[in-house]
Amino acid sequence: MEEIAEALQRLIKALEKANCMYVIVGGLVAIHYGRNRLTQDIDVVIDIQEMSRLASALKSEGFEFSDRDILEAFKERSRITLFLPEDVFFHVDLKFAEDELDYEVLKGRIRGELLGVPCWIESVEDIVSAKLVYGSSQDEEDVIAILLNHGLNEILKEKVKRFGVYEKLCGIAEMIGLKC
Repeated sequence: MEEIAEALQRLIKALEKANCMYVIVGGLVAIHYGRNRLTQDIDVVIDIQEMSRLASALKSEGFEFSDRDILEAFKERSRITLFLPEDVFFHVDLKFAEDELDYEVLKGRIRGELLGVPCWIESVEDIVSAKLVYGSSQDEEDVIAILLNHGLNEILKEKVKRFGVYEKLCGIAEMIGLKC
């Protein structure tokens, strides 16, 4: 976890240097909210208007990527994988915000601490909503762990209704003994 913490610290430094609106999402945040699992990446959603500052800041922190690939991801509002030369297996998946769910997660971000690093993280309600929307088996296991640790609330119920996954939430909640 030391390598992940160092990579996270370098990533946050670069994003904040570039004055980038960001939120850490995915597996690392699921672990933070009580899911016992491993991850080999940091997932981050960003919204930025000026690409050159971001590319420069990421490179100054040692991240490796193709200038062409990051520019293409920025233009297409898609994702790019960033690597650190010290670790070929661990990486950062950087996603440029593109849809309502991405912007909702950015809007709902909260200030927290991951692995001792202060940063903006996905709220409980947003991570559960996103994982239900994406819906892989690992995402559903993450949701189960998060619900067992944090329960259900009305904000979460309303949010999943907006994204069309309320029935999925209720099915999982009832399976683990929570009333929806």
